[in-house]
Amino acid sequence: MRKLNKLYLIVAFMFVGYSCEITDLDQLNNPNAVTTENAGIDLYWNSIQTSFPGWWYGNQTPMLQLARVACMTGGSSYAEAYTPSGFNGSWDFVYSGLVPDIDAMIAAATETESWVYVGAGKILKGYALQMLVDKHGAIPYSEAWQGTANLSPKVDDAQSVYTAVAGLYDEAIADLGKTAIGAPAVDIFYGGDVAKWVKLANTLKFRMALNEGNANGVASALSAGVIESTSDDWTFSYGSNRQNPDSRHPWYSGAYESFAGPYQSNYFMWELMEEKPFSDPRLRYYYKRQDLQMNDEDLFTLDCVVPDTRPSWYDNQYTNAYGETKTWPFCGGSSLTTTDGSYAKGYWGRDHGNNDGTPPDGQKRTHRGIYPAAGAYDDGDSSTETDGAVEAGLAPTIHTQQSGTMGGGGDGHAPLLMASNVYFMRAEAALDGFSNESAKDMLEEAIRTSVASVMSYSNGWGTTGDFDENGVGAEPTARVIDNYVGYVLDAYDAAADAEAKMNIIVKEHRLASFSNGIELYNAMRRTGHPTEMQGPMKQTDAGTFPRLFPYPSNFSNLNANAPVRTDLGEKIFWDRAGVLN
Repeated sequence: MRKLNKLYLIVAFMFVGYSCEITDLDQLNNPNAVTTENAGIDLYWNSIQTSFPGWWYGNQTPMLQLARVACMTGGSSYAEAYTPSGFNGSWDFVYSGLVPDIDAMIAAATETESWVYVGAGKILKGYALQMLVDKHGAIPYSEAWQGTANLSPKVDDAQSVYTAVAGLYDEAIADLGKTAIGAPAVDIFYGGDVAKWVKLANTLKFRMALNEGNANGVASALSAGVIESTSDDWTFSYGSNRQNPDSRHPWYSGAYESFAGPYQSNYFMWELMEEKPFSDPRLRYYYKRQDLQMNDEDLFTLDCVVPDTRPSWYDNQYTNAYGETKTWPFCGGSSLTTTDGSYAKGYWGRDHGNNDGTPPDGQKRTHRGIYPAAGAYDDGDSSTETDGAVEAGLAPTIHTQQSGTMGGGGDGHAPLLMASNVYFMRAEAALDGFSNESAKDMLEEAIRTSVASVMSYSNGWGTTGDFDENGVGAEPTARVIDNYVGYVLDAYDAAADAEAKMNIIVKEHRLASFSNGIELYNAMRRTGHPTEMQGPMKQTDAGTFPRLFPYPSNFSNLNANAPVRTDLGEKIFWDRAGVLN
């Protein structure tokens, strides 16, 4: 029902836009934008909630790349890959769109005592501000949003903005506890469940306290009640409408129409497929292979698959988080791809820092699967899909670019903050001594919750399992999941010290967070783990790891008081990690 309401909502916005008669082409205001003159509370709210996930996803890519969940292809070094112009969109949206809309909605809703709008708005505002702080450090806050009265607001230090954000969360909890007159007709996030909004606010306070290393704050938030079950997950559910408007998950519309989609991370696929003695239970949900055979490619299509192309520093052995001796993968999802391409089993992506041009491999490279974009589940045979072609006696579908007809149809979700994320953070907090919980128990709960939610959500979006009944690609059984969990917990018990145990916790958190980069980027800077991630492909050193990203070029060029950041190694106030790569 939430998806149907959302689709009607988006269509309604389209008609609102088309009905505006443009008579003055020189006007400065966008006639289709929400303004104080044309907006009621619901119109503000609907604009905020439908634009929020797109902004959220736009923020994740660079952080997923640093965590090696996605591959860094914008440059062979960090300085090349992360330039000021690449951060304009996410920054500008917060300052020129999201926060002004939220503030206007809060003002209007306060007058009418519509406290659900007020509380939810403050939560989203706080989250957005913390996102910018965690990415860039000091940002304009106290002098911001004053219009022409102050065109160059000074920045507030990161810690003071954190304090302000914590205040917003406290205010939101108080507002949500008031007797409200009216509530949102459509709440895509939580369906109007006020208790879940309060849990979200408590959870966001918990993650802030964990960043700061604030044991009292951690204990207080946990006592108040945080996200604990998948029913509390903070997600945005997409629709399956293909056109006018396209309401599908952006990952689906990018790789299941006629586009090749981005390259996937060889290192992350290797972690899931080869690093452990068995595959990760989530592997076939995360990825859909298109070509299972990589050893018959020429140098034009896949120039790295031949011997002697593997960087020498990729052959350096190391001990991984689980106590096993490994070398990094290269060219595909295997450390042996250049020996025999079949070892990669069709997990075809790119390595860290590979910014080469694009060969004609759009129907060969691995794409994202059914989770979280509602694409296609990988049953282990590239010639069978969920479109029923084989069963109907038709020619099988080989690749994913099928004009939006393959897999679940794109009605997946944006996993903004999941119960599994929270359990991993609780494991981290317990190991750091910030709570009395068992770190091992929290780790186990985190892994099991992640696997269960990936399977459950995916089953609601499309067909999963052994489609052609050839004994390959079945859904993971309870025994398979138990074996995986047991392997990780055995390694945790055998870990030499707390640092080694933390390495396992953060590594497993990465494997459970296929599209949530901010939680991983923050965990890395809190803990200094994982310690053995794949290095750059083209050079032995990618340069200074970005502890904060550059300020956006629009901000630097247009604000006379903008700070100058020349060092990617500048840290946010709570960063307590050592060297990161």
